Amino acid sequence: MSYRAQITVAASAGFCPGVKGAIDKVLELAAAGRSPVYTLGPLIHNKQVIETLEEKGVRAVKDASEIKEKGATLVIRAHGIPPGLEAAVRALDLNVVDATCPLVKRVHRNIKEWADKGYATVIVGDADHAEVVGLMGYTGGRGHVVSGPEEAARLPRLEKANIVAQTTQGTDVFLRTVEALRPNTGELIVSNTICAPTRERQSETMELSRRSGLVIVVGGKNSANTARLFRICAGLAPRAVHIEREDELSPELFDGVSSVFITAGASTPAWMIEKALARARELTEIHRSPLAAGLEFLWLLLVTSCVFTAAGAVALAYASMRLQGLPISPAMLALAGLFVFSLHLTNRAAEKGAAVPDRAKQLLFVRFGRTTRAVALLAGVAAIALAAGTTGTLALLLTAFFWAMGMLYPYKMPLGLDALAKFPGSKDIMTALGWAFVCAALPALAWGSLAYKSSQLAVVFAFTLVFARSVMFGISHVHSDMIVGNENFYKAAGPKATYAAVLSIFIFMEAILIALKNMAWKEPLVNAMIAGMFYYLGLMIFFYFRRMPEKTLAETLIDSQFLILAGLVLVS
Repeated sequence: MSYRAQITVAASAGFCPGVKGAIDKVLELAAAGRSPVYTLGPLIHNKQVIETLEEKGVRAVKDASEIKEKGATLVIRAHGIPPGLEAAVRALDLNVVDATCPLVKRVHRNIKEWADKGYATVIVGDADHAEVVGLMGYTGGRGHVVSGPEEAARLPRLEKANIVAQTTQGTDVFLRTVEALRPNTGELIVSNTICAPTRERQSETMELSRRSGLVIVVGGKNSANTARLFRICAGLAPRAVHIEREDELSPELFDGVSSVFITAGASTPAWMIEKALARARELTEIHRSPLAAGLEFLWLLLVTSCVFTAAGAVALAYASMRLQGLPISPAMLALAGLFVFSLHLTNRAAEKGAAVPDRAKQLLFVRFGRTTRAVALLAGVAAIALAAGTTGTLALLLTAFFWAMGMLYPYKMPLGLDALAKFPGSKDIMTALGWAFVCAALPALAWGSLAYKSSQLAVVFAFTLVFARSVMFGISHVHSDMIVGNENFYKAAGPKATYAAVLSIFIFMEAILIALKNMAWKEPLVNAMIAGMFYYLGLMIFFYFRRMPEKTLAETLIDSQFLILAGLVLVS
């Protein structure tokens, strides 16, 4: 596709580490389910994210007195609070959890250290901002808030002062304020407490805004750091706009513009940025034919509806049957596709993700939501019916069991089984178990060959490959700032352990396949599988070293590995 304008997205855009940490903490508490979870004020300044957290049972209160449940969990939000207020809420019958950004805590310590030595504190920031209110509590009653050099010049003479910055303050404003304060201060300690992510974001924004005809700043209208970012852009670019939603972009904005820069505040999730990017592309695309638009929507619909994922399951089932030396059964292939389609579509319908769904999600889960859920249910029933006609009683019962567990996973499960959903990496493990069963174990049971080593190898192969697939999906979701918890292996284990795990899977699978090749066991088939695994390796390297592709493209790339593997096996 070609566009009238070159569109660049800031590499630093999206959640900052402090915001990510606060969201992770409340999600873990909500998942534990031991008590209601409240935050003292909105966790971050982003309406869409707050709405998503509310869907997961996390509520914001203005004052701790609003909480009536004894033993409820109260989370101190990322901006921090004054020490007096913290002491007061900790004295209540509540489980208080501190989610203050570590970089804000560093400013608390800095202010207290110099205040204890008798220094007055000058804070460069927004007086009404939650972070600044918290910082003032550490000044020992000798604090002053100024918005810039003009207000600093009007302060009374200070014999000893420590000047700090709100962590998201503009560097230029802070430095000019320091210089304005010097003439009227006896001894001035300069503590540049602007956080590193903010400095990086502002530096990139200034550089690219100067080179762009239009700057789009994405983020909450009540976010101070986003508003500050917009002011920087508006002063450097010919045209700048601050939006919360992609539908605020109009065609007129792009008239005569050859370069567009998209950036965002620290409390803006990546999925909001992706939607703004998609809308900008749509409005700047040249000669977009109805056929091209239709094909693009069809691709989006196939991926979003999990039809593409179901095709991947059929492909894996085919490769697994070939590996076991079993006859290729159309019924078993259909069973695998229907089973995976049913569970993945059900789970997707239950997702609490982006507050503004794309066109495909709007069609499938809003306009025809009930129909979509009914289709998912019927697909599962059809899979079990196929199992009844092609397998024994044990295999049928196992199929029904795995399907029921998968259907109940997103919801409150009976008999305490919902504890499974709280186990770190549970979603990836359960997904891999379900796929391995229908794609490899069930065909073996149907032909009475599960005792053979080739069948056991196929089950292990399918499980590890699907586990890696699910983990890579988790990486994509986290990098898109989707609201996920520790059921996601990447979120639970962290980046280093996750990439070490997926690399180990590749080495493990290749070692087995090479050993089989050296034993001259089904050599053409093994050669095809060895080659197919390198797509998996390439995908892992791409995810590690490159900026993560948008969610639909990432899903297409990940599930294509099964289709490529089946294609190689077919021609072997």
